[in-house]
Amino acid sequence: MAGEKSTYPALREDSDRYWRLALAVVLTATLVRLVFAGLIPLLPVETYYWEWSRRPAPSYYDHPPGIAAVIAFGTALFGNTRIGVRFGAVLLGLVGSVAGIALTRRLGGGRAALVAALALIVMPMAAAGLLLATPDAPLLGRSP
Repeated sequence: MAGEKSTYPALREDSDRYWRLALAVVLTATLVRLVFAGLIPLLPVETYYWEWSRRPAPSYYDHPPGIAAVIAFGTALFGNTRIGVRFGAVLLGLVGSVAGIALTRRLGGGRAALVAALALIVMPMAAAGLLLATPDAPLLGRSP
């Protein structure tokens, strides 16, 4: 199968090299998102969810409490800053991306994982959606 380790050392090393490149792509994209998280002003919808995080409840008008908890986590670490509001979304985007490329590696090998990592960073949902503090970032990990 494509995802199994090869008995040939050269092929295994090649697959491992692609896997490390895939991880580097995802980590670099995450660092870029963190930089932009601190530079881009908060959108009105993010401040709406941020307000929720200040008043915990079992649910809100149009969403479950997940995004409020994610924002509360980030602001507990970094204070009431842009990065504090967006940190949880960026972190969850990293977790979802690594899970996605790990699954791709298991199914198709290291080269497929690199292709998946590159595809993830150019998708509009990943480029912007994993930066903004909206319910989209926590949902990446739930994608089929």
